[in-house]
Amino acid sequence: MRTPRVVSTVVLLTLLPGCGLIDKIRGEGDDETGDEASEAGEAEEGAPDDDGEETDEAAAKPSPLVGLTGVDRFKHWAPRHAFIGAPTVVADAISEQELIVATSDAHVGVSKDGGQTWQWTKADDGVRDVTGYPGGPYVALHEGAISLSEQGLLWRRLPRLSSDSLIDVVAAEIGLVAIGKNGAFIHVGKDGSGGHGGWMPDKFKPKAVTELNGAVLAWSGKKGYGTTDGTNWTELEQLPPMPDGRFFLTSAGSCSISKVGKRRGVACSVSGTAHGIGEEFAVESKGVVALTRDGGETWVSSTLPFKGANSIFGSPGGPYYAIGNKGAVAISSDGGQTWVDQKWEESANLLDGVVSGNKIVIVGAKGTIIYSTNGGAKWDYSQPPISKSFSWVGMDGSTFVASDGRVFIASANLVDWVESEGIELPAKAGACDEGPEDGEACRYDAEVTTPEGMPEVRGLTFTGDVGLALGDDALVAVTNDGGASWSSAHGLDLGRNGATGYSVAGDQVLVTDGAKLLASADAGGSWVEGALVRNYKINAVHVVSEGTAAGMWLAAAKDEILAAKINPETWLPAGDEQLKGDWRAIFEVGGVVYVSGSKGQLRRSEDGNTWTEVITGISSPVIDMAGEGQTVWAATAPTRKSNNALLRSEDGGAHFILVQEMPGATDQPDLRFEGDALTWADLISRDRGESWRRETERYFPGLVDVNDGSGMQIANLVYRYSGDRLYVVTGAGEYDWVRIDSAFNEGGAIQCDPDSGCWMLASGVLYRPLGE
Repeated sequence: MRTPRVVSTVVLLTLLPGCGLIDKIRGEGDDETGDEASEAGEAEEGAPDDDGEETDEAAAKPSPLVGLTGVDRFKHWAPRHAFIGAPTVVADAISEQELIVATSDAHVGVSKDGGQTWQWTKADDGVRDVTGYPGGPYVALHEGAISLSEQGLLWRRLPRLSSDSLIDVVAAEIGLVAIGKNGAFIHVGKDGSGGHGGWMPDKFKPKAVTELNGAVLAWSGKKGYGTTDGTNWTELEQLPPMPDGRFFLTSAGSCSISKVGKRRGVACSVSGTAHGIGEEFAVESKGVVALTRDGGETWVSSTLPFKGANSIFGSPGGPYYAIGNKGAVAISSDGGQTWVDQKWEESANLLDGVVSGNKIVIVGAKGTIIYSTNGGAKWDYSQPPISKSFSWVGMDGSTFVASDGRVFIASANLVDWVESEGIELPAKAGACDEGPEDGEACRYDAEVTTPEGMPEVRGLTFTGDVGLALGDDALVAVTNDGGASWSSAHGLDLGRNGATGYSVAGDQVLVTDGAKLLASADAGGSWVEGALVRNYKINAVHVVSEGTAAGMWLAAAKDEILAAKINPETWLPAGDEQLKGDWRAIFEVGGVVYVSGSKGQLRRSEDGNTWTEVITGISSPVIDMAGEGQTVWAATAPTRKSNNALLRSEDGGAHFILVQEMPGATDQPDLRFEGDALTWADLISRDRGESWRRETERYFPGLVDVNDGSGMQIANLVYRYSGDRLYVVTGAGEYDWVRIDSAFNEGGAIQCDPDSGCWMLASGVLYRPLGE
């Protein structure tokens, strides 16, 4: 009689210098070492408690933004997620509540409430990977170095430690370990302290790095190296199973990027042959097993050590047995979370099995009958009276019965088998919706997906049941239940260039990308898209802040001036008649609204309904306006034959006279009027534009009052051949100004409101100072 030989598979790894890597990988480290590590972890500042919450000390740590006043609050600007159009490309679930993502244009988002809300910042350069520790610090990997942030808001760059191009980083117990595409590695402390770099042994070039039971593994294909000190690396004899990044096993099944509606989303499915085990059932397909105890509401998903099971059986609650061809047998004793390969010396195809108390029977091809009478502690073979390929085994009362579908044999003690009368066999597996009955099998198929209508999903990652789906328009879709349900946040699909213009008045914000109108009535907390009666080419937007039309939303478009008077979701023509012209700009002076056309047309309105034509006598468009009381000034655009023209009105903008053609030509006259001083860029006139003198000592084009009572002014200077520069002017002195270098401000256009603060539109994205 043959006796099956059971050998449990373990991953054999070469020991690293001074440590037991095998024990670390298997989770069997020295108890004393574990206690020391636990005590060290408890003493570490800001480490989470056992329940996942921050310690009192960490929770009491003040935000780095507390007390930011004056110039300091303009050093860092936070983007509005709704206007980030770049795709999200990397992500990490640091804990169930802490998530971090980054977009292809280096916007970094951190959530501390499981994805319900996000706080965003802009990195100085591209982000290759993100990770972090619970409670911080959070980590962004760049091509040349690592950046850290305690709160996910203010980032500090660590020194560059390698000439290699960094590609992956892991936040491990031994600290941060990053690898480069040519085989370099760097190691720094959890807080960024210390740090050194080096090169992998044997010119090894890893593709990814991860932590497993305290050891850091770097691998490429089937080859890998490990370290427990961040310095010494040793080749692994065999890699443990590594995720392929395409399929993730969760409590909702096997999750992957798939077609959902007209776009790609995430589908979590359980499909295959379902095997009934009491009120439980297990579904298997291509070596993936999903076990449910609640009728398919939740699943325990794992992989078999072989591809394809012919039968899965056991007792409710386990242990469970999976059998397949060529003597394949695996047992799960932990509720289906893992399956251990038994490595029996058996080559026949095993086809079915049954458990009754401590007795277990497995049958298969060529008369194979394997049994145990002590719950699997020992296995033996039985010799059947006939040599058939037994495809079924079950119970008839207290008797075990096996059959090939036509001939039946029975046994009471599992040793002696005799031919017997036939009994009714379970029907062949058909489709089922609610799973099979005990001992039966059926074809099962269930799927849950991300909601339709989300932007295209292009990336997916899971840590346990916490998953993040990444994609177009800064998409961040989050699940905390393995993919059974999702919440998502993303940009507003503003196209390649993003937002092109905006206006702010109090908590009202109006933004356009040239085709859409997006409005917020709560200072950017939420946004609605306006419904338009047809497609328009929108050139400018404005929220009226004073006068009879205060609070009205306006848009200047080709052949129409549009208005939303109460609800910004509904836009209609602003007047009773169609206002023909290519309207390019909107100005507000003293509560009166003006719209300027490309051919010199100018219309004014005091209520946003009635628009009166204003004759300027000049065919070039008005590009800037200013004024006080009844005195209104206007500047026209230069032409090929003439410079800008300066116009003045003494009757509140109803009529204008030509003051003079200005010396030189500019597209940004920066026209201002206060008291008796009229300024045109760096020129000033105190005699109503008759004569001018230049003030160049501390001229900052486009200065905007911060409007917070401080007297500060802010301006972003746009340069053609160098980076833009942001300045804050703090007083009237020659050197009362500060240059801000840490903000992202390329192309930035700034507006400041007394109620909602300052805003900046840069590179199509809307920003606010980080503390606002």
